[in-house]
Amino acid sequence: MEHSPPGPHCDKTCFPTAAEPFIPSHGDPARATGCDKHMAIHSRLDVLEETVEKTVEHLEAEVKGLLGQLEELAWNLPPGPFSPIPDLLGDGDDRF
Repeated sequence: MEHSPPGPHCDKTCFPTAAEPFIPSHGDPARATGCDKHMAIHSRLDVLEETVEKTVEHLEAEVKGLLGQLEELAWNLPPGPFSPIPDLLGDGDDRF
């Protein structure tokens, strides 16, 4: 998840890059509180993003399973008035 650029109450110590460790702000208490709140929000967003990704993966698996069941049911249905006539002779000629 990408983090937004620092706002007026945060500096680079509030948003480390992947190679930089998080260094808490030791300056103005208002700035530290703003950074702490901002980091807490981003932490919650990261958890939410992970939950959404897992839910999407679960739903994709469910849809794949349901499509497989529908395909299996379709193979087991008797031919209807609009279904193609099966090629019983295996010669590729579906006309009668």
